Amino acid sequence: MEISRKLLKSGKAALALGIACAVGLSLLVLGSKAATPATHGPTVAVTVAASDTSGGILHYSWKSTDGSITNVNAATTSWVLPTGPGLHFAYVLVSNGRGGYTERRIAVNTDTIGTIGGVPPAEPYQAPAAVAQTGDYWRAHQFLDCCTDVSGNRSVRIPNAQAFLVDLVTGFRYPPTGTVTTDPKGDYVVAGVPPSTNESATCIVDGTTADCTPSPFPVMLPDATTHYVELTGGSVTPPSLVGAFTLQDGTPCGTNNEFFGVHATATAKLEDATKRVLYGPVNVNEFGDYFLPILTGGVSAVLTCEQAPPVTIPFGGANLGTTLLAGVTPPTVTTMTASLNGVLLKPPVAIFLPPVVNEPTDISPRDDNYLAIKGLDSRLGACEYYLAIGAVRGCTTAGGFTNPISFLDWQKAVKIGQFATGGVPTYTASYINKVDLNLARVQTSISYGPKQTAAVVCNHLGATDFFNPTQADIDTAVLNAVGGKNLVACVAMDYVVSPGVNNNQPFIRFLIFGPSGQLLPSVNLDGRREKFVPGTCVVCHGGDHYAGKFPENHTGFANVGGHFLPYDVGNFEFASTAGLKKCDQETAIYNLNQNILNANATVAEQELIQGWYSTRGSEGCAASVTHVLNENYLPASWATQDATSVAFYQNVIARSCRTCHVAMIDGFNFDHYTNIVSNNNPQQLPGGSYDFAVTVCGGPNSLSANFVRWYTMPNSLVTFNRFWLSYQNTIGIPDQATLLQNFLTDTGNGGFCTPIPK
Repeated sequence: MEISRKLLKSGKAALALGIACAVGLSLLVLGSKAATPATHGPTVAVTVAASDTSGGILHYSWKSTDGSITNVNAATTSWVLPTGPGLHFAYVLVSNGRGGYTERRIAVNTDTIGTIGGVPPAEPYQAPAAVAQTGDYWRAHQFLDCCTDVSGNRSVRIPNAQAFLVDLVTGFRYPPTGTVTTDPKGDYVVAGVPPSTNESATCIVDGTTADCTPSPFPVMLPDATTHYVELTGGSVTPPSLVGAFTLQDGTPCGTNNEFFGVHATATAKLEDATKRVLYGPVNVNEFGDYFLPILTGGVSAVLTCEQAPPVTIPFGGANLGTTLLAGVTPPTVTTMTASLNGVLLKPPVAIFLPPVVNEPTDISPRDDNYLAIKGLDSRLGACEYYLAIGAVRGCTTAGGFTNPISFLDWQKAVKIGQFATGGVPTYTASYINKVDLNLARVQTSISYGPKQTAAVVCNHLGATDFFNPTQADIDTAVLNAVGGKNLVACVAMDYVVSPGVNNNQPFIRFLIFGPSGQLLPSVNLDGRREKFVPGTCVVCHGGDHYAGKFPENHTGFANVGGHFLPYDVGNFEFASTAGLKKCDQETAIYNLNQNILNANATVAEQELIQGWYSTRGSEGCAASVTHVLNENYLPASWATQDATSVAFYQNVIARSCRTCHVAMIDGFNFDHYTNIVSNNNPQQLPGGSYDFAVTVCGGPNSLSANFVRWYTMPNSLVTFNRFWLSYQNTIGIPDQATLLQNFLTDTGNGGFCTPIPK
């Protein structure tokens, strides 16, 4: 089946914005233009047009990424923009009091209306002594596998359940006392667990203690790197009822929105014939599922979604199926506008940004499906991370920053760009990262040796058509970026020693700076929602010591185990202008890659970079260009495979997987062939290519406990859409979906992966 291509114009693709936590630098921001502080930029009035047919009353909440927006329960608010040029984003969350929530955003570009200014310097950049790492994090989820009916078992992830681990050899308990609690997805994270395969997981559900040890063993990864892998745990509970409760359109009641700090779900309770409550109310999980124990006298489940009338479901078997809240849907937001001094701002100064629709990613409508596979952080957790690495001096209870550093502070501290010393060169390249975020980037890095490397990427609007842009479209985006236009934000990384932190060993830090140089806690990488550091960075940049969520209680590690990402010219689009062509920048990109080798590169990254340059690429570059990346590179373990596997690696792995996976622990390094086909890899969910297919193509049973992982890879929305839009395309782009299907057939899982329907 062919998926039709629907172009995403400037209001969608080019502004389905995000900032990859990678490396590079904008010369505009590094220059003297940001040196003069200013109090604030212009003030605009922002208005949302919303309606609802659910019978409720509309409520409004407002947030902005930078500047200061007034959070009023009204359709219009005032937004004081920050100083300087660039793109800034205001969000509104509209709710109807009956479980329906709709979030939308508008972008205002102050390239022409902003005041020139910057953020005044803060205190010197120095991380405070942080928590010493003891053990690591372990993440799993708790679910109830219950209630066979004509549809099979229904697996319900359980929120608010309790769990702990016990070492079967030493008897040690993690945590030492008490338990950890599952979140609205049913996930739980245990901290301080040593590397071992001896732990047994115990869960407490409905007051009943049960073994929820994942199967098959080992339950732990065999080293002290990362335990973010979601291992499957089940529990034996008393006989139970399960079901689902959603709004009329199939979306769950409520929202779990970290950006707005709103956490609302439906509830379920068990009643007898006299309407006496026998159990509950309990929270329905984030996906709309619930469970209730079967108790003597119980005759019905009562489901409640905020202020909507409760719905009573008589028992009709252990699986109550899906209940729709009749007539209730999320509010409809038709547009957002901004005006300056009473004059309406029009595109490209102000652009309403509805989410990307009519694309393959529609199959997974959840806001946290992409760029969140390793977890979601909160505003307070983001501040705690910045506190641990020395980017702020304190956090308010709501996650506000106390004395944050600025972009200028960071540049001075790491001696990059105009602050470089000792004649050390700064390397820069400019292009569009077409395969993952479709952003025009100015990338720069500097290295003073194996213990001091710094880099930053300044991100600007990308091509209008992310799938098959014209050269003119590419040229416009890249030249705008080089000229400092349409700046979204700059994301910095460094690998340095911070005295008293991480046992005085260098480690990777992530920092996000807005167009005016102010420190930001979050970014919107997929057009669906703002997501906070460090989770939104380690989703691709390793995260060897990150699992589920950065702690909010001062116990998080400053070293989350991040890694720089290699620069793969095969995944970039280059301008046709002299000096910005691919061949013109091959040498700079070679040097950018060499700097990565000074920053604790993974073995996979070392092998990849060495392999890229061991044989000169055939890109038509002049002989004077001595380092040309070989875009047809094939790892040794793939070179011995058949033609089907080779085509799969070079057109699927290299284009849609490799950039992130080489920064992961070795079990997820797909440059090693056995890591995909092995059915007993202790560093992955067992299943080999079957598990690979589950995350890309979904599962065969719609009630499976692992449905949360379906259609999550590639975990970037742009990459995911590019993958599926390539299926049976007529413009000559390699058909990645068919190449995957051929590979799965080759490795024994043929027929499993089917194309996403229109």
